[in-house]
Amino acid sequence: MTATKVEFNAIGRVLPQGSFVNCLGHAGLESQAKSTHVLVIQTGMGPDKARSVTQKILESEAWDLVISTGFAGALNSSPIGSLVIGQEVLLLGQSGDLLSDSDLQPIKCHPDWVKVSLSIQLMDGYPLQSGRFVTTDRVLTQASQKGILGKRSGAVAVDMESGAIGQVAKHHGLPFLIVRSISDGINEDLPVDFNVFLKPFGWVGGVILVLFTPRCWKGLFRLYRNSKQAGIQLSNFFDIFFDIISTPTFSMAINKSRSKIP
Repeated sequence: MTATKVEFNAIGRVLPQGSFVNCLGHAGLESQAKSTHVLVIQTGMGPDKARSVTQKILESEAWDLVISTGFAGALNSSPIGSLVIGQEVLLLGQSGDLLSDSDLQPIKCHPDWVKVSLSIQLMDGYPLQSGRFVTTDRVLTQASQKGILGKRSGAVAVDMESGAIGQVAKHHGLPFLIVRSISDGINEDLPVDFNVFLKPFGWVGGVILVLFTPRCWKGLFRLYRNSKQAGIQLSNFFDIFFDIISTPTFSMAINKSRSKIP
């Protein structure tokens, strides 16, 4: 499950023999190479869209694993492009205030799949990180917001979809995994308020805002470069991941993971 076209393309370009499909009205890429069925879906941004699309996909066919993937914001000193494998995720309420959500129960990622993911060696030398994610319903545009959330939650990264996707996977009794690449650092302010784009017809207002705010252009170019680097890292990871899960002996791991959901 990916949110945006850029994230979708980062996974799709290394999907073996992938072909474009329309899956229940959503853009998808499907592969059945080497007897392994993989479906990459673009859900759209935010927990509501992620939850709705994931629910429809999981109801349509039997699956062995649900993955939330794409970009994330760092809540620690993780460098741009570094990959983070989730151990668990907290889905915050609409307030986004962790102090009022202290009784939240984290949604666990499956330990067997986390172990497999962390065993992957990437060529660039960046070690894979692992830790807690936090999912919010809005974009954190200021470094101060990320700093506060990181300290209060003990999380290493923030996104807008993983918690909702994990919630649906848990409901269906399926193993869940988070694999995300850092596209904005903890000390970086985003150049514009991207929450504008999440509103109905928000793209119109967002484009106007960007066109008439020249001071943000430099920051947007920086974010583009960061996203490109993060996308390359996701491609590198899944290129290896797809090879691993296609091996004949890997069916044992799949069966094991389905038998004990955290």
